[in-house]
Amino acid sequence: MRGCLRVFGCNRQVVEPHPTKTLLLRHASPLQSRQSYPTLRITISGALRESSEFRHARVCGTGSWQRRVNCLAGICLPSSQDWAYVAQMQIQPGDIVFVINPNSGNALHPRQLTAMCRAGTEQAGRRASVVETRSPAEAAEAALAAHDAGAAAMFGCGGDGTLSSILQGLPVGSQTALGAVPLGTANVWAYETHLPMNPLAAVTAQLAALDGTQGEAMWIDSGRVWLTRADGSIASQRFLLMASWGLDAAAVNGIAGSERRRRIKRMLGEPAYFLSAMQEAIGRRPWSISYSLDGQPPRAVDVGLMTIGNTRMLGTWLEVNPQATVVDGELDLLLFEGAPWRSLALSPFARHGWLPHGPGVSNVKFRRLEVTLHGETPPMQIDGEIGPPTAYAIDVEPRALRVLCPNPSASVLGG
Repeated sequence: MRGCLRVFGCNRQVVEPHPTKTLLLRHASPLQSRQSYPTLRITISGALRESSEFRHARVCGTGSWQRRVNCLAGICLPSSQDWAYVAQMQIQPGDIVFVINPNSGNALHPRQLTAMCRAGTEQAGRRASVVETRSPAEAAEAALAAHDAGAAAMFGCGGDGTLSSILQGLPVGSQTALGAVPLGTANVWAYETHLPMNPLAAVTAQLAALDGTQGEAMWIDSGRVWLTRADGSIASQRFLLMASWGLDAAAVNGIAGSERRRRIKRMLGEPAYFLSAMQEAIGRRPWSISYSLDGQPPRAVDVGLMTIGNTRMLGTWLEVNPQATVVDGELDLLLFEGAPWRSLALSPFARHGWLPHGPGVSNVKFRRLEVTLHGETPPMQIDGEIGPPTAYAIDVEPRALRVLCPNPSASVLGG
């Protein structure tokens, strides 16, 4: 049996006799203060594995599971009183793990949602583990824990942002399949793959796909955004649906930075993004970039909107990449040159996949995109969340992610 321990930091001994228990710890202070955590070293019966992707350490192993958390020489950690226990999961091989995001747009009460997830899993003859997360980093941690423990599937209970957070923790090629309980504002992945919007029905249908009785667990592509950190090191972030620069990202950022727009989002749902885009387009000049596809010579353009899609939809009503599938080993670029208002004016054509062609509009497939930003840095979004300002490349990861598909005939799945 396998298991693991998750910590952000600790200066005391942690004894965990059960080999399949996972502990999630977080600092009691605000998230911003966690950015400078030192790398930790965790020893377990002589075995040692380290990871610095989320500035934490992780281990797997067997034996007595007597664990001691030791900081590297010369590094002083906070006292144990500064650390707060978040969640405890008993994960066993073959389990179905549910990550609940209580901040999703249409989320049920966590207690109701937990009961529903357990009921649907028990009906399928499987065992459920449920964890409520407070941040994208914790969702990624839970995903890594599920993978290390050999969980059969992991469901994101929330919106597309919750699925994207889980994706950051699942290693490429993980056998732990990704499922969705659609409780967010847009639920684009559920919409594109024809998942039931009723939470219990969605769980039941996807567990049937996991068992192969209706649908299947498919291997699909994912995208990866490469970026430069402040210290000059290279990092990356995966995406399931889409990344974009320009007006679309400005609309996402505008909602995130305005309490008034967030209230409108809670009231209207997805149309709030279009209203935010209209506000952001007023008086905005295009952004200057140079881009290169698959090693070709770079091309300099002024853009209002540049989307990179693994899937077809921007939200659930704009089909900006009508030829995209998640099994073709490629990503789809849509580029509108000129002022942002121009891409907004042309957006109604994308309502039914009727994209205009001609000067100033590009729609092509590629495997790797490299970008150089000139002048003002355009805003970026990844799977509907604010993206890094220092991204410089995007590429595809063919067949890197296993997902639960009750309706494999959906167009985006290549059906």
